[in-house]
Amino acid sequence: MTAESIKKSKSLSVFKDSAVCLVVLTAATLAGYAFKAFQLADADIIMLYIIAVLVISIFTSKIQFCLISSVVGVVLFNYFFTYPEFSLSAHDAGYPVTFVTMFITAFIAGTLANKLKCNTLIAEQNAREKEEAALLAQNEQLRANMLRSISHDLRTPLTSISGNASTLLSGGDTLDESARQQIYTDIYSESMWLIGMVENLLYATRIEDGRMQLNISVEILDDIVQEAVRHTERTHSKRNIIVDMLDEIIPVMADANLIVQVIVNLMDNAVKYSDENSDVTVTVRRENAYAVISVSDHGTGISDDEKEKVFDMFYTGGSRSSDSRRSLGLGLALCRSIITSHGGTISVSDNIPNGTVVSFTLPIGEVDLNE
Repeated sequence: MTAESIKKSKSLSVFKDSAVCLVVLTAATLAGYAFKAFQLADADIIMLYIIAVLVISIFTSKIQFCLISSVVGVVLFNYFFTYPEFSLSAHDAGYPVTFVTMFITAFIAGTLANKLKCNTLIAEQNAREKEEAALLAQNEQLRANMLRSISHDLRTPLTSISGNASTLLSGGDTLDESARQQIYTDIYSESMWLIGMVENLLYATRIEDGRMQLNISVEILDDIVQEAVRHTERTHSKRNIIVDMLDEIIPVMADANLIVQVIVNLMDNAVKYSDENSDVTVTVRRENAYAVISVSDHGTGISDDEKEKVFDMFYTGGSRSSDSRRSLGLGLALCRSIITSHGGTISVSDNIPNGTVVSFTLPIGEVDLNE
């Protein structure tokens, strides 16, 4: 902030505080005339000016305005409400003592009000600082958890890749074709999982930081779902994926690439946490102004206590897949961030008789038939 802007800010603050003093003291004087019309005692009018000083102390930034308003309040009372009126002279010999008492009372009351306001502001600032410190500590703990999770989850696939690569380098010629193909498959599988994990991390951090630029437009939901299914079928070719969708075009407001990522993540989870011979079902339906997309499996399911926790970043819960190394817990946290940024909701429910259903909503879009 430049010196000129600081000067302007101070001038604006002084002008605002002066306006507050003028308005409040004017209101007190008008109220004093109303009191006088009802033949109330001078003490009641004096109380009006003391209250005015209290109000000024609360709504102005400096103690000087409390002092000034106390002096002005005494002058106004003397000028408008003591005999002779509209004169600064006092006919009664006791009025000077009244003026001094009025000034001291108003100034003390205003000072106490100003001090109370300052203490309140300090308390609010301390509360904000404590909240910021707690948030910082939480972020540090989250960062530490992330580093531990990433370190743990990277170690096994990297060890597998390096071990398989070492086997190929040292004795690949002695292996038969099926053994080499299995090593190639393992290296490819581990590499693809690592790439997916890194992509999830990048998506999650960008969305949480507000740096993800969403390219939301009207998209046909059928195309998005089919793209996600094709991707999953390529990586899980042995699993049977069922798509249950009505024969209607459902336009949605979405960033197609991100929603594909969401559905792929949900289907990956369904595959990992269910039996190899069971089906994974993707269901699409329309409910009022939203489209509802559900991915269901026939696994062991999720307990009621864990249903909300599964959307927390790095939470993996007590139910783990057979491939226990793949436990970073970013999938559903990422999905929630993406869906929330689209104005939708995501939830987990039970699949009767067994398994899990993860459902999310997207706003329905309008198709311009003239395009």
